[in-house]
Amino acid sequence: MSHEYVSDHEHDVSVEYLYPADSDVLDIYERDDRLYLEVATVCPECSETLALTAPVESVTEVDVDLPLDEEYYD
Repeated sequence: MSHEYVSDHEHDVSVEYLYPADSDVLDIYERDDRLYLEVATVCPECSETLALTAPVESVTEVDVDLPLDEEYYD
C-alpha cells in the first residue's frame, strides 16, 4: 500500500467492523477534568493501525474477571 493512499484515506470506522480482539488500549488519561481512552484498532478498509480517542461518558460495574480471557471474545 502506498504512502499516498494512506495519507489520502479518511479511515471511516463503523462499529459494525470493529472487534475487541482486534483492539488494544494504548492509554488512559485525564484532560480538562475528563477521563479519556485511547484504543488501537485496525482500519477495516486498508488494514492500517488507527488510534481512536474517546471521552468516558459513563461508568458502571460489570461482572467480568480481569484480565480478560479469550472466551470473553467468542
